[in-house]
Amino acid sequence: MIVKDIIKSPAKLRAYFIGLAVFLVFMIVANYYLLPEAFIYFGGQYDGAIPSFINNLIALLGSSLIASGFIWFLTPSGLDSSDVNVISSHDIKDSLNSMLNRTERFSYYGHTARWNRAVTFPKILEQAKDLRVTKYIDLIIIDPDDASACDLYASFGHGERNKGRKIQTATDVRIELLTTFLCCLEINKSPFIEIGLYVTDRVSISRYDISDNALMMTKPYQGDPALYFPKNTFFYSSYKEEFNVAKQQCKKINLNISEKDINVSNLNKVLCEAGFQIDYVNNEFETELLKAFDKVERPY
Repeated sequence: MIVKDIIKSPAKLRAYFIGLAVFLVFMIVANYYLLPEAFIYFGGQYDGAIPSFINNLIALLGSSLIASGFIWFLTPSGLDSSDVNVISSHDIKDSLNSMLNRTERFSYYGHTARWNRAVTFPKILEQAKDLRVTKYIDLIIIDPDDASACDLYASFGHGERNKGRKIQTATDVRIELLTTFLCCLEINKSPFIEIGLYVTDRVSISRYDISDNALMMTKPYQGDPALYFPKNTFFYSSYKEEFNVAKQQCKKINLNISEKDINVSNLNKVLCEAGFQIDYVNNEFETELLKAFDKVERPY
């Protein structure tokens, strides 16, 4: 039996330590009392290869007992190597897509949700239509009204992309964020999708994609690996609860607005009704925003 496997069962762990300790005591007694007495009884001397071999065996048993106890005391309860998987940057897209299979609820906690609006939304909507069921999407993104948060993310929180718009200024960030908002309005028209959009003034270097199957933590830099946590694991439960707590502290955006079709004439009204400030929205901004909304691209 392997110590790593025994740790999972208290009964096996107890039997392992008791058996190892009893055998160690027996070997010590035999080496220093029983065997010398037996050799004397039969007229011989207890020396040479046999006691040397038994002494080495005793040392090995003692070391095994100490090492097993050390591993047992230092291994966190309920933590297994399968709880955390490192995903290569080349496999992140496939892993994100596989997480969506048979999920009823999807959550995102991160930055601008560019990947989600281009890939996650259509895939979940397609599944919902095929199954004729309602699926739920919750997103927490950066608040476009918060200039300092947008400036901070523009300064370091994005990687170079071969696809999609470049993010270099706070205005670029705001356009990306409001494009996600418009995509949420669009997908929320479907009777098979119920979406919740929340905004935060906090900027994190990491982002979380959470489905019913797994949770993935990624960074917005090409080449960086991701961390993948399967469901029913310690980290999955912890980060999912973290998302629920964060959502309660965020501002919820109103998606049940009167306007159904978005265009230049009603864009400002839509933003105000949703709860956004529009002091940074001018004609050029409107043009770029609607252009980005009309052509949603994958960021990678």
